[in-house]
Amino acid sequence: MGTIADIIERIPALFADEPSLVRRAARAEITILLQAGDQARRLILDRGTLCVASADGPMDGWDIAFRGAADVFLDHWQEMPSPNSADIFGMRRHGRLVIEGNFLPLMRHLQVVKDILALPRRVS
Repeated sequence: MGTIADIIERIPALFADEPSLVRRAARAEITILLQAGDQARRLILDRGTLCVASADGPMDGWDIAFRGAADVFLDHWQEMPSPNSADIFGMRRHGRLVIEGNFLPLMRHLQVVKDILALPRRVS
C-alpha cells in the first residue's frame, strides 16, 4: 500500500479520476487536516479542485481535523474495512479517531468528505 504520506499525496489524483465526485464537490470549500500518527497533511477542497498541502507551520489553518494512529487510517483504506473502520463516525464512536474543528463545513459536505477519505481504498 505505501506510507501514509504517500497515500495522502495520491488522493488528489484519485479524486480527479472520479468525475461524479468532482461534480458533487463543485460547491465545497473545506480544508481537512489528516493526522495519522506523526504524519499530518492538509487536503484543501476548493470548488471541485483538491490539493494536498503541508501542515507543518503554526499558521497552517484547517476547518476540520481527523486525528488517529497510522493503523486507523490504514484500516480505513482497506478494500473491505472492518465495521469499526468503515466510516469516520464509526471510528470516532470506537475511540479510534478524534474529529475536531468547525463541524458546519463538514456536515454541509459530509458525503463528499467521506467519499474523498475513502478514495485510497481503490488502490490498496
